[in-house]
Amino acid sequence: MRILVCSDSHGRGAKLLLAAKQQPTAEIIVFLGDGEAESEYLLRLPGKTVHRVCGNCDFGSQLPGWELFTAQGKRVLCTHGHLAQVKWGLASLRDTAHERGVQLALFGHTHTPLLAYEDGVYLFNPGSVAEGSFGFVDITPAGVVCVHCRLPGYSI
Repeated sequence: MRILVCSDSHGRGAKLLLAAKQQPTAEIIVFLGDGEAESEYLLRLPGKTVHRVCGNCDFGSQLPGWELFTAQGKRVLCTHGHLAQVKWGLASLRDTAHERGVQLALFGHTHTPLLAYEDGVYLFNPGSVAEGSFGFVDITPAGVVCVHCRLPGYSI
């Protein structure tokens, strides 16, 4: 199962849709905040399950700050990251992941792609789709694979 992971579109809905177009086999799309308005376009994509959380720039949002779901037997935690203070380290996010029994924690906020594996938890930040960065996660019987991607015209 493939999960498309995007964050921080900041008004650049076309880039968000381009990321979705580049991963047509993704069954699940996760949007990690800071662009709630344009993330609504994702809800119109046929055959996709969409999970969204609010970011610190989504003023007045009714979206949750945290979301938990299960994919292929793996528990997945989603948050923008500001509630876990990820700009100052990953300890709070990792601890929350452990408390909730998850194997994969997805977050944004820093605009910096990151993949870490700490104490049995994958911590994955796709970066900012507004800046050309997104990611995907494949969950297979063999394990979890997290991959960072770039939109056309953006270098790593």
